Amino acid sequence: MFTPPDMTEQELIAAEAPAKAAIVKATFIALAVSLLLLFATVLPAEYGIDPLRTGALLHLTGISQSDSGGRATPASAGINTLQPATYKIDTEEIGLHPGEGFEIKYHMQKGATMIYAWKADGLLQFELHGEPDVKPKPDYFESYLLDKVGKRESHGSFTAPTTGVHGWFWQNKTKDDVRMHLSVSGFFDAAKMYEAGAPPEELIIKDPE
Repeated sequence: MFTPPDMTEQELIAAEAPAKAAIVKATFIALAVSLLLLFATVLPAEYGIDPLRTGALLHLTGISQSDSGGRATPASAGINTLQPATYKIDTEEIGLHPGEGFEIKYHMQKGATMIYAWKADGLLQFELHGEPDVKPKPDYFESYLLDKVGKRESHGSFTAPTTGVHGWFWQNKTKDDVRMHLSVSGFFDAAKMYEAGAPPEELIIKDPE
């Protein structure tokens, strides 16, 4: 450091002191900023640790969850559900005259799921219902969905709340013939069709090709 010839030692020390204080102050400021960045952004983004809640505010906490770096991560509940029966499929083509009705039911274990879709060329009233294998009384049944207006189609998924038979009753209350196509796939082991005045008809269910 260049020192003017006329400066005394005391004047030199006094001149150097503010410079050292500024360096120390700047060091502490940089350290504080680094710690703030660490807790506010790095920890939430990299490790999902969010002590200041800034990660949630800045939407950083999901970054660590979205990139597992090739490591196996635990699966969320509900992604894979084991089923209690073999996977089957069934399709039916039904024609209904005015006033006619029919019923199709599938035997399913409790917790088994099926996916269904039906479509008609006219309005059909219907009810989705079921009967457990063990009934509290002979005429007991459970109604899941009832439509008294009429629809031309319906599709969705159904999970059996009890072990038993579950399915639909359709009725044509229009003045015209109605044809309907039904497609069902899922975990059931038997199916039957019921028509008024006739014994139940065992339906042939298939394994997927």
